[in-house]
Amino acid sequence: MPHQQVTPSGPVRVGRYRSAIGPLVVAGTSLGLLAALWLTASAGSAIADVLGLPDPGLVVRYGLPAVRVVADVGAAATVGFLLLAAVLAAPQASGYLDVAGYRSVRVAAGCAWLWAGAALVMVPLTVAEVLGRPVGDVLALGPLAAALPLLPTSAAWLLTAVLATLIAVGCRATLTWGWAGVLLAAAVVGLLPVAATGHSAVGGSHDLATDSLMIHVVVAAVWVGGLIAVLSLAARPSPDQLGTVLPRFSVTAAWCWGLMALSGLANLAVRIPLALPNLLSGYGVIAVAKTASLVLLGVLGYLHRRSALAPAVRGDRRALLRLGAGEVLLMLATIGLAVGLGRTPPPAPGETDEPSRTGEELGYELAGPPSGVGGLVVDGRPDLVFVVVVVVMLVAYLAGVRRLGAEGRVWPIRRSSAWLAGCAVVLLATSSGLGRYGAAMLSVGVAAQLLLTLVAPLLLVLGAPLALARLAVPEVNRVLAHPTVAVLCRPFPAVLVFAATMAMLYGFGLIDPLLSSQPGRLALDVLLLVVGVVLVGALTSGAVARGRAVALLVLVQAGVGIGLLLRTEPIAATFYRGLGLPWVPDLLDQQRVAGVVWLVGQVALVPIIAVGVARARAR
Repeated sequence: MPHQQVTPSGPVRVGRYRSAIGPLVVAGTSLGLLAALWLTASAGSAIADVLGLPDPGLVVRYGLPAVRVVADVGAAATVGFLLLAAVLAAPQASGYLDVAGYRSVRVAAGCAWLWAGAALVMVPLTVAEVLGRPVGDVLALGPLAAALPLLPTSAAWLLTAVLATLIAVGCRATLTWGWAGVLLAAAVVGLLPVAATGHSAVGGSHDLATDSLMIHVVVAAVWVGGLIAVLSLAARPSPDQLGTVLPRFSVTAAWCWGLMALSGLANLAVRIPLALPNLLSGYGVIAVAKTASLVLLGVLGYLHRRSALAPAVRGDRRALLRLGAGEVLLMLATIGLAVGLGRTPPPAPGETDEPSRTGEELGYELAGPPSGVGGLVVDGRPDLVFVVVVVVMLVAYLAGVRRLGAEGRVWPIRRSSAWLAGCAVVLLATSSGLGRYGAAMLSVGVAAQLLLTLVAPLLLVLGAPLALARLAVPEVNRVLAHPTVAVLCRPFPAVLVFAATMAMLYGFGLIDPLLSSQPGRLALDVLLLVVGVVLVGALTSGAVARGRAVALLVLVQAGVGIGLLLRTEPIAATFYRGLGLPWVPDLLDQQRVAGVVWLVGQVALVPIIAVGVARARAR
């Protein structure tokens, strides 16, 4: 939870630290480059041999990991400086960035340009590696354009370069904390395309591997980049916001360390079984070294909290800068280890059965149809992203309740119970049999979508999280007062957002590519939950003039269900046929069942409208 600002008691000479922050990052990046290149040299052409590809030459073999390290450092720094501007440092009362936030956004612009340039260079390098040809042979626009649709990793790097360029341009025009938050969200999204492709997106359990890697990459960028940005602020002669920034980042860093440990272990367990022979292999040794660096970073972070944090907010920043410099060097060297790990073949899995078509597409097997309603609840598979999201939601909510209790205020138990139930429904829709079979059966997937769109949002809204946030964290009022938030809290605009989302998904066919991949299904679930919360929150807010909004909502919902019933072409037909499930012989029949499920599920609108009417009458 955020802490109150502590004003430093007096200036301390830190000029030599200020001038050393830039060289510190350069030195850490150099360590990362050396680690990545050394591990690449140790692996030799092993990756090409494992994949059965020709050797593309030394430029690609060593240039690709080197540029990848630069891209990762640039991405982390971009996220970190935007985090400082949008979250860690308080803006002015007018909503404009203060001096610290303004400087951070401008530095983020330069980091984003570095990220964009490195990502753009990665495009021909990855194409050359896959084709097994020197990079000079693929630099022409024609070969690149022809290869990109067939190479997801190269296309992901191109998308990343475009996003990073937009972020860099946006940083030059940003003056308010609201837009800084938008740019921070865009930077986080920019980390995901590459993480969702590559080696983690193929093979057994690739759903868990992809989820854990996306969590790992995002958390690492927040932690590494955030520390660089905080040290840059601390090294300035008059760090006005340091008393606010340090406690907030301390909490953020603790969360990052825990999430990195969990996601890293999950990814490692998916890639290789945790057995002694595997840990003694080349891949295992690097993974153990990476784990050891994470443990050491945790120790340094603990020392920060115990010995450097309090003196720093009082004005003595020397211990903070010394320990922080060691952390940054270790973090950036670990980025090189991570890149080198990606260039090292994992140990052979041994004697295992070849995965079926279903296993190749989904990452897991489906032996048969779900065994009734009980099977849809019990026979599940965890969605790591939503498990982490739900844990964060629970911990943050309960921390707010505890904070109110410490101040002598009582929070209604019915609201806490509704919040807990809403979190349970989110897990039910994503990590139970509904989530597992919903990826393969449209009818089950639609049932999960209804839970995420209507049922879970109603329970979460009844938990009154915004009211709790207003009481426990007064700074949230600034977010809730933003004009965009105020508009979305009104029923008719919220229904328009929902209608536009349904039109894009089912009217313009966006649902097809989303259902066809694990990252796409994850993005769909996130989108439906967010749009559902906005919709239900607006409808139950007690605002007036709800008649038109309800009529439009019912019309849209009915249109989606009827469209599923009458559509003559199956949704995501290529993907579903590729699963080869013998117990789903007719995709159109499955789609008609999905339409019936959608129409029956509109019963969930009744309690939503009833709660809205009751609150309107109470007002």
